[in-house]
Amino acid sequence: MSVLTPHRRDPAPPTPPPTPASTRPVGSPLARWCARHRWVVLALALVALLGGGAAASRGIVTTPPEAQLVGDSRAAVDIQMASDLGGAPVEHVVVTARDGSMSVAERTALGRELTAAYEGVDGVASVGDPVPGADGASVVLPVELDAVSSSGGAEADGPSASDVVGPVLAVTDDVRAAHPDLEVGQVGEGSASLALDESMGEDFARAELFSIPLTLVILAIAFGAVVAAGVPLVLGLLSVVTAMGITAALSRGAVDVDPNAQSLVLLIGLAVGVDYALFVLRRAHEERAAGASVEDAIAVAGATAGRAVVISGVTVVVAMAGMLVAGGLFSSLAVGTIVVVALAVVFSATVLPALLAVLGDRVDALRLPFARRREARRAAGRSVWGRVAGMATRRPLAWAAVVTALLVALAAPALGMKTALGGVETLPQDLPVVAATHQLERAIPSDGTAVQVVVRAPAGSETEVARALEASAGDLAALPHVSGVAPQPQVSGDGTVSVLDVGVGMSASDERLPGVVAQVRDEADDIRADLADVPGAQVHVGGQAASTDLTQWMDSRLPWVVGFVLALTFVVMALSFGSLWLAATTIGLNLLSVGAAYGVMTAIFSGTWAESVLDFDSTGAIAAWLPLLMFVVLFGLSMDYHVFVTSRVREARLAGSSPREAVRLGVARSAGVVTSAAAVMIGVFSIFATLSVLDMKQLGVGLAVAILLDATVVRALLLPAVLALLGDRAHRGPQWLPAFHH
Repeated sequence: MSVLTPHRRDPAPPTPPPTPASTRPVGSPLARWCARHRWVVLALALVALLGGGAAASRGIVTTPPEAQLVGDSRAAVDIQMASDLGGAPVEHVVVTARDGSMSVAERTALGRELTAAYEGVDGVASVGDPVPGADGASVVLPVELDAVSSSGGAEADGPSASDVVGPVLAVTDDVRAAHPDLEVGQVGEGSASLALDESMGEDFARAELFSIPLTLVILAIAFGAVVAAGVPLVLGLLSVVTAMGITAALSRGAVDVDPNAQSLVLLIGLAVGVDYALFVLRRAHEERAAGASVEDAIAVAGATAGRAVVISGVTVVVAMAGMLVAGGLFSSLAVGTIVVVALAVVFSATVLPALLAVLGDRVDALRLPFARRREARRAAGRSVWGRVAGMATRRPLAWAAVVTALLVALAAPALGMKTALGGVETLPQDLPVVAATHQLERAIPSDGTAVQVVVRAPAGSETEVARALEASAGDLAALPHVSGVAPQPQVSGDGTVSVLDVGVGMSASDERLPGVVAQVRDEADDIRADLADVPGAQVHVGGQAASTDLTQWMDSRLPWVVGFVLALTFVVMALSFGSLWLAATTIGLNLLSVGAAYGVMTAIFSGTWAESVLDFDSTGAIAAWLPLLMFVVLFGLSMDYHVFVTSRVREARLAGSSPREAVRLGVARSAGVVTSAAAVMIGVFSIFATLSVLDMKQLGVGLAVAILLDATVVRALLLPAVLALLGDRAHRGPQWLPAFHH
């Protein structure tokens, strides 16, 4: 049967009796107006698309990583950025004997050879003195590039390290070919940037290549028609492109935007854009199949599904606004996501009716052969999910108890979740630059994972600062897990800033690192005391301490975000459906869903049992930014499904069905939308799970598992059971409480 054609006879069971006239929904004036003025609306949408694309093409101005730091480490970075330290990026060429030993004479000869090889190479400003490695089997050659560093306070314009490092990498390749008996590596700002850009670029190119075709295939199966499948995708892409343009415009002076904002806008925009268009389009199909004209079907869909979309959009915006409560880098992530959700709601209420009016019955073009029989089953309110919901409503208490116990069991591992901002250990370990980093850490421990003691003092106090740092060097070197202390601090050109590197023999994700940072800070207190007589002297601890400070800050913000989102979601749901019981149930179900996702993600990535399956090396920790981001994203997407199902249950109850039959019908009528939307998201997120960077893999697996659980176990079993237990309490509340959805 056509997506927007009148109902025809079919061998499958007939449709239920039509809704009584007194309870049939009144068409939406806005949807009807947009359908009648379709070309005007579509012309405005085209203007928005072109304007958004033009603005986005200029690029989004993002905040630098150092602007995201907090606390003492942020003060350390600010001091370094304001000085002339690190004005030129340095590449380290590391050469190590494969047999584990290298004589003094061999190191000396190799040092001379390396120096000669890199002098005069394009992009090289100077070549430093070769440094014998602390491991007794290596030589390290520092090569300063003729470029501007991305850190260290450089303000002059000029080429970046990645722009000029190519010829240096070519020389390193020649050295490697000439010495097959030696392990030759190069690591620095330029080489690392090129390697990561290439690796992640290939990852994301693959993700983009498969995500949109996969989405189209899933939607085609869901609708049974190729043209109908393209409609939600068009709405999703329209929302994303326009939001990108607005975000780009806002980033130029109005707000801070995180570098990951673009990926999040794409992820959330496609998710909610497809969800909302699916829901409205499916409802228009039902009304058309029941005999309504194209315009009436569109208007009724706008008044029913459109109202649910508005409720869902508001709750998603509330969830995303939780990142504003967190502040810091999360605030800069929130801007684009809030914009794209708001646009998805607006476009589903305006552009979608206009597009459906233009397509009319042609929306059903290119039908798939199995579509008619399946549509007939849906029209009759009979589906697999409807039968599952019927099973849950017959024994609601038992099913609610069993499913809740299952979700709690899945959530249990989250109690042991450890978070960290990883370093090189989260990158693909087969990258040459990663191997070179490990070489450098063995050769010069203070150049690897290092905590930095940063001192700023007035000019003329260099002697006092040097004495204080020298006095503390021995105590710092004696600390547990400290692999080495730099022989002397880096000093700025004007002598006002000194930085002492303290190497730490562990990865950035190691749970022992915060303890080491705390001990270094205790030693910094002694340095501060030694400089008490130096007016204006400041001592801060930065370097790898920044990751521990930021991790602790992120962990501390999560309870505030959770509280804010839960409170506002309760208010939105109570005002939307007029039931305090339903609002409380919403909170409980979503917490169970998110908790189970946390638990599964922790169980997978905190151990080693799944490494071979998902191709990763476990660090024992979850990316520190992931729990908070996952909470707001999953809460928002879960609300989509929750509102869609609950609104159909409410409609069936208002049409005269018994409370339990209303639950069965509501689930049966909305299950196709929820399943289709979930399948799209699971497919896209699963592609992210194939990426090589561990943080992105954790994000993809966590979101895919969460959506799978939420769209099946929670919405198909637990929600029907709970609604059956609530009965009419899910549909009514105090007299003073208004209900937007009625």
